[in-house]
Amino acid sequence: MRNRTVKQTLTQAIFIGLLGLVFQPVSAQQDPVQVQILPQTNIQVSSNELNQGDVVLVTLTTTKKITPSLLWRDKEIPLAANTEKTKWFGFLEASLGAHPGKNKALVRLKTGSRVKTSAMEIAIRAKDYGLRNLTLPKGWDELDGPTLERVQKETSIVAAVWSRPLAEQLWQGPFIRPVSGEISGTFGVKSIINNQPRSPHSGVDLRGDIGTPILAVNRGQVVLSADHFFTGNTVIIDHGGHIQSMYFHMDRVGVESGQMVAKGDVIGWVGATGRATGPHLHFGLRVNHTTVDPLHFIQLSEQIAEIEGNSGVRSQNSE
Repeated sequence: MRNRTVKQTLTQAIFIGLLGLVFQPVSAQQDPVQVQILPQTNIQVSSNELNQGDVVLVTLTTTKKITPSLLWRDKEIPLAANTEKTKWFGFLEASLGAHPGKNKALVRLKTGSRVKTSAMEIAIRAKDYGLRNLTLPKGWDELDGPTLERVQKETSIVAAVWSRPLAEQLWQGPFIRPVSGEISGTFGVKSIINNQPRSPHSGVDLRGDIGTPILAVNRGQVVLSADHFFTGNTVIIDHGGHIQSMYFHMDRVGVESGQMVAKGDVIGWVGATGRATGPHLHFGLRVNHTTVDPLHFIQLSEQIAEIEGNSGVRSQNSE
């Protein structure tokens, strides 16, 4: 019975950073789609097709008198605005397990007491991120009683971080890479470890020598700084607007829980702590409570500065 409990816990736990894969380029996205629903109002979507585990960028161009809102799959999506509140930006996401098919995003434009609603069709596409079959030494997939208790406690701690109220938007402008190293483990790849299926890889593994500085990908607040069994020295940052970043296997951590960090601040150094076979950074990203491809998100965020002409965006509720 104990062995069955151990295997069930391991299946649910984050088991990452074991072996690297050769880099596979992100598939090309379609050209942006534009729709006009009111005079002087334009909606642009970076693509009308969305891969499982990915995001698309929605840009709303309005006048100052119009307040927009965006709904996607029964939830309201946070919007960031430029200083003049004439351009608004939001991200639509699809989880790795999202059901393929057509979905509608609703845009509501409010001016005075009038509300205009328009629907955009976004197709979620199935994507095969690949499979790796690993054989590891005995003991890697077995935990003794005290270690199992520790893992269960740490799983609860991370669950509490995900369930806490999210901050208003703190991020500013495009996101950046935390380290410049090449990809050694791709996002979304499924693993079979010692003949047991595991959850898909929840981030990307980036190469780096021990001691390489790790940068905060954008402005935000540290909501977890801890040493965990599987992920080693771990940092999670809440960037507000339903965007959170994760950094695992650090050699050392340079920030504390509750600390505010700016984009580009050093938050730790690359290492091989936790369940890792060599030095690297596991980097993950959550958007709207969903794990997504972090490097494609960064690439997509760069379009905000291109569209706006600067990086001055702020949340809908900012003054």
